[in-house]
Amino acid sequence: MRKIYYFISVFFLLSLSSFAQEATIKGKLIDETTKESLIGVNVILEDGTGAATDIDGNYEIKTTPGTHTLTFKYIGYTKEQMVITVAAGETKNLNKSLKTSSTQLNMVVVSASKFEQKIGDVAVSMEVIKPELIENKNTYNVETAVDQCPGVTVMDGQVSIRGGSGFAYGAGSRVLLMVDDLPLLAGDAGDVKWNFIPVENIEQIEVIKGASSVLFGSSALNGVINIRTGFPKDKPQTKVSYYHGIYDSPDRQELKWWDNTPFYTGMNFFHSRKIEKNFDLVVGGSLFSDQGYRELEEEHRGRINFNTRYRSKKVEGLSYGLNVNAQTSNGGLFLIWESDSTVYSPYGGTHPDSTTISEYKTYRTSLDPYITYYTKNGVKHSLRTRYFNTTNRNNTNQESVADFMYAEYQFQKRFDNQLTITSGLVGNVSTVNSQLYGDHKGNNVAFFTQLDKKYWDRFNISLGFRGEYFKIDTVEIIPTFFGDTLSTPIQPVVRAGMTYQLFEETYLRASYGQGYRFPSIGEKFVATSVGPLNIFPNPNLQPERGSSAEIGIKQGLKVGEWVGYVDVAAFWTEYTDMMEFTFGLYLPDSVGPSFIPTDPGYVFNWVGFRAENVQKAQIKGIDATIVGSGNLGKVKTTILAGYTYMNPISPDADSAYLATYSDTVSNILKYRFNHLIKGDIQFDYKKWSLGFSARYNSFIENIDKTFEDLFIPINNGGIPLGDFIVPGLPDYRDERNKGDAVFDLRLSHQITPSSKLAFIVNNALNREVMGRPGDVQAPRTYAFQYSLNF
Repeated sequence: MRKIYYFISVFFLLSLSSFAQEATIKGKLIDETTKESLIGVNVILEDGTGAATDIDGNYEIKTTPGTHTLTFKYIGYTKEQMVITVAAGETKNLNKSLKTSSTQLNMVVVSASKFEQKIGDVAVSMEVIKPELIENKNTYNVETAVDQCPGVTVMDGQVSIRGGSGFAYGAGSRVLLMVDDLPLLAGDAGDVKWNFIPVENIEQIEVIKGASSVLFGSSALNGVINIRTGFPKDKPQTKVSYYHGIYDSPDRQELKWWDNTPFYTGMNFFHSRKIEKNFDLVVGGSLFSDQGYRELEEEHRGRINFNTRYRSKKVEGLSYGLNVNAQTSNGGLFLIWESDSTVYSPYGGTHPDSTTISEYKTYRTSLDPYITYYTKNGVKHSLRTRYFNTTNRNNTNQESVADFMYAEYQFQKRFDNQLTITSGLVGNVSTVNSQLYGDHKGNNVAFFTQLDKKYWDRFNISLGFRGEYFKIDTVEIIPTFFGDTLSTPIQPVVRAGMTYQLFEETYLRASYGQGYRFPSIGEKFVATSVGPLNIFPNPNLQPERGSSAEIGIKQGLKVGEWVGYVDVAAFWTEYTDMMEFTFGLYLPDSVGPSFIPTDPGYVFNWVGFRAENVQKAQIKGIDATIVGSGNLGKVKTTILAGYTYMNPISPDADSAYLATYSDTVSNILKYRFNHLIKGDIQFDYKKWSLGFSARYNSFIENIDKTFEDLFIPINNGGIPLGDFIVPGLPDYRDERNKGDAVFDLRLSHQITPSSKLAFIVNNALNREVMGRPGDVQAPRTYAFQYSLNF
């Protein structure tokens, strides 16, 4: 028994001795400029042990007495080291302010691999739009901000990256739009609802160029636009802005249909704060009213949103919350012009019985519950969900109610050897009740995994795989592979990428990614007519597949206090079974192709557009971008600019598809162009700011042939349509075949530290610009904006 007491006593004394030999280093880390807490900073000792700062920027390390070297590492900030000596049993406080990195290549992004990375380490081409550009341009619709991004175009709501998409009115998207890492495409048409996005609460917009289906699934065939909203800083923040704009008269006076100058007006508000350090709250909203520059096309909308996050006091690393966004809007929807000499008046005139203007009311709501848990050994578990309802009411028998429900579980582990594993399971359901599409239900299930590994702090490699299952109603979408010799209901895709830091400010990269897109319910089942346009369903429509490869280089720049980078990439994109709305004669089963009545009134029942799997497409080109900010002398200068050369072609077009082109000599894909230039530059001097924006695209050589030929081939003859579909379009395009250029300018004055007045002129040269056929953009507009930020 004495021996037992002896051993217990020795063990107790050794434990006390060990405890007495322990020392503690703790403190708080903040941003040197903003004084905000920095979350997730790695504080590392010389032996590799350490800690990361918590949600309040605090850290604590238990170590041995003596002299230690602490290293502070955080993406986007300059790495710093400190030597500190601590005695046995001592607790030493070490608070520190970290400086943001002076290079744009340390800009932090999350979309490329679903965790924070320096943009220089990203293996794909990526652009970032900052909220300052959105605010400075008085952007009241995110579509306008995205359209300023190099290499990106938005044509009547449909977005295309590097010529990857053409135009199909209100159905499908090859670019996936996300808000806070969750998709925000409508459950019925699969299109983007731009004015639903909370422009008043945007932290930054991240644009991935190229196929991204491994991490993000269908509709990421051509790229991803991820809009990241913000959470509160340490201090409460409130922003309010009011703006009022008017439309100038067009250069061609015959286009002016109004007696009283039409105008638009609106306001945005935003408030964020932390409550008792554990609860984050963001509230925002907007009101907007537009009389419209096109006759009978008005828009009136209101939106409110809030984001919440609660960090558990009882369970370390656990947080959860609910984000909500709700909007109602009404107005008139313009489709095509009356003629080339009255481009701002609707086809069919203004009488309710004949006009093609559709009067609508829409209601949109998204609910996003989520939960995130970080374990002590560095594992992240997250469950993010979204319910998105779009309800469309109108006077044209095209009403639709669509519910989109999405859930994604994600597991992520970051190892000490700089290996990151990201895996996930995804499921979504779309339910549609519609006069336009019928009643349908779509189901989608997927799993994915990606490995990201960094070697020698210079070389990064990324490998990913995804498998996806899709079904509409009771029909599985079964793609085929290897020359139709293999079919499976699971669509597999892979990606690989690498970057190498050649010099301190030089990054080389290469990537290859596969993509695919399942057809939306709208593309398969839409059945309607608007004026002279018929649109037919195609239940047999199959998925399209594609791949994207690129090599590129990012080179950091520094001129005095101005820092930035130049990015140049060569890219190659291919599609198979490309889906495209194609004009033609689509006979019902009851009518055989050998007997076709030639009476136009009869044949017109079967003539129109239908989504078809056409053939292969190939797009090669070069993309160059320059980004930077800083002082040139006494003037702060901010630049975002780029040039994209694209060669979008049909490499082996069959005669049937080639016959749908307006220019059958050229094999350039429809609604694409070869050259695209975007640029924005702003100069800030003391309390004044002056900014310029420019956008240019070369001529769209090919559109649907029927818009220009106005002729339906039938057997050995055909039926001339005259000016039936888009009156005057051939002559209009012949006169304006040099491409389009638009210039904007802005001037602002910081009246007080919290208030600013701005004057914005869009389309300053009052150019007459047409996107898709029959859709001429706004003439010059003038707007005043007053904003408060406190």
